[in-house]
Amino acid sequence: MKIFLVSDIFGRTPALETICNKLSTSSPDIQIIDPYNGFNHKFESQTHAYEYFMDNVGLKKYQHILKNRLTKYDANIVLIGFSVGASAIWGISHQPSLKHVQKAFCFYGSQIRQNINIHPLFDIELIFPKQEPHFNVDELINLLHKKALVTCIKTNGRHGFMNKLSTHFNPDFYKDFIQHLRTYLAS
Repeated sequence: MKIFLVSDIFGRTPALETICNKLSTSSPDIQIIDPYNGFNHKFESQTHAYEYFMDNVGLKKYQHILKNRLTKYDANIVLIGFSVGASAIWGISHQPSLKHVQKAFCFYGSQIRQNINIHPLFDIELIFPKQEPHFNVDELINLLHKKALVTCIKTNGRHGFMNKLSTHFNPDFYKDFIQHLRTYLAS
């Protein structure tokens, strides 16, 4: 089984590599997919990272990067995405060429709300924060949880609770979800 961490707008960072290392005890074959081809931009702020991502990549291109990377493999794949990475996973989850994806865990993919008509072809666990500034989390969960293969979890965390670079990082939720992922990967 191959496991891919699909990064947020910050791309490949030491914080994401730490998650990779924590999960590698359960499964040693983990790689990172990011929108910048592995280059760490060391963004000064979330605003700077967002502007750079929007000006140079965007969600559609990130989906294309992700799909191209995944179609190179025929083994079972597990995806773990964060923020725009989660939204990119959702955006391609209905494509038959990704039939070898076994499961995806998508943390606070706020752009999922722009594509609610997608029907994933693999199991997908959507982990939402307690609130988002641009939409009602409960309403989105109500729409999505009725879909086949979709599980929705609402946490008390805020957007970014898994990212040590985020002002909303929550060490307790981080620890709990690392354990949740480890348990799944070890099964």
